[in-house]
Amino acid sequence: MNRHPSMVVILLALIGLAFCAALSRSLYLEENESITAEFRADVTQLATAFEREVRLNLEILFALKASVSMMPEMDAQLFEKLTRQVLERSPALKAFAWAPVVRQEDRAGFEQRQQSWYPGFALHGMPATASTIPAEELPWLAPVQFIEPIADNRPAIGFDLSSEEKRREALLAARETGKMVSTAAIELVQEQDNQKGLLIFAPLYRGVADTTAEDRAVRHYGFMNGVFRIGELVKQSIPTAIDSNILVQIVDRTDGAQEVIYSTGRSSDERWLRSLIHEIPLAPVAGRNWVVQAMPGATFVSARRGYLPLLVIGFGFSFIALLVFFAVRSLRQNAELNKTKRELEKISLTDALTELANRRHFDLYLEQEWLRALRQNQPISMVMLDIDSFKAFNDAYGHPLGDQCLKQVAQVLQQVVKRPTDLAARYGGEEFALVLPGTEDAAAVAEACRVAIQALGIVHEFSDVAPVITISAGVCSLTPTRKTSPALLIKQADAALYKAKEAGRNQVL
Repeated sequence: MNRHPSMVVILLALIGLAFCAALSRSLYLEENESITAEFRADVTQLATAFEREVRLNLEILFALKASVSMMPEMDAQLFEKLTRQVLERSPALKAFAWAPVVRQEDRAGFEQRQQSWYPGFALHGMPATASTIPAEELPWLAPVQFIEPIADNRPAIGFDLSSEEKRREALLAARETGKMVSTAAIELVQEQDNQKGLLIFAPLYRGVADTTAEDRAVRHYGFMNGVFRIGELVKQSIPTAIDSNILVQIVDRTDGAQEVIYSTGRSSDERWLRSLIHEIPLAPVAGRNWVVQAMPGATFVSARRGYLPLLVIGFGFSFIALLVFFAVRSLRQNAELNKTKRELEKISLTDALTELANRRHFDLYLEQEWLRALRQNQPISMVMLDIDSFKAFNDAYGHPLGDQCLKQVAQVLQQVVKRPTDLAARYGGEEFALVLPGTEDAAAVAEACRVAIQALGIVHEFSDVAPVITISAGVCSLTPTRKTSPALLIKQADAALYKAKEAGRNQVL
């Protein structure tokens, strides 16, 4: 098979494969962008719904605070009435508490008054740690006076919210700004899985709160306290959006912190694609800076991935493989056809017995070399050879030996005529011809052939020339002109052969 067409097929196949691979990769990357965009849109929608749910629950606390601020006095029955229905309708709200501001000098009187509501009532605070402040060192306290639902939170009655440093900071911030302020996330130990919650303080003032911080501190008289379940806030806002193949986390980044306060799974699992992590910052939540952080799982991406890139590369490779197969088969068939053609041409131009050029090949070659010699103004020679008394040889020894004799003579001619441009041909019967382009001393070539053939020593008892096979040869050399033709060369060489035979054979003229 011809190497060049094969290389072209291979090159085109490689180009086709590269194109299919590039197209498949382009579709794959475009699909990745589409999946990423879909994922980010889902996360944005999720964050918006969650933020709306948080604000709705904060507004509930704000509305309750407004209701409480209009009450001249607060008691357990009134507090229960104000909060019970709200708690029943809002799963995210774990509890509401009312905490008045009690100065140290009023502490004993406050405890005595509370005895009427809760026998055995006593103020208490956090166990002594580095983050707690002894109650006797504080100018005022913020004890839980009423709490709902009371059944689940009875131990909280009398608990001083200001006894722990972080909560006291939140209380002071709420009192000074007049806004709701949240603590960091806290563990809700009575909840399933110990989910985290928020403790949000809403300050209460006598008169208008929109004044200076100093004035607010004077007119401040208590706090409404709401405890929110963070997990319920998520579930209430996005119950259908949380896919098991998406990790959703709420991260608190207040004051540079990085606290995960809610997560739908373990972020350490290897199935989460951290390279596609997406974050949506939320508006401040009671003074806290939250971020919704989400990561898709490998199955989330694979479920949304189509088959087009694989089909493109699969069909592309298959199609190119088929083309290469048919192209290679076609090239092989063409090569076989060309080989067959060359063999047929060789057969059509070769004498079957001697394997020398036949008469047709001789005529074509002589015409071709004559025109070349004419263009180049070069001589061209021809030798006509004839086996002496060959008819008598055939008649005496039979045609098989005659054919063998012709083959041996042909082999000698092939050995003597060695130049690529020379041609030895069987002209007809026992007659041979040599075409010798660019040769002026053709007689020497003819003589070499005569000597070599006689040296074969093929016995010929019935020859009237010699006891072995001999040849006679006629030589002619011409420089072609436009007025001459190859027929002249043949005619003169044949005439010379005739003279050699007339002169006694076994000679060159």
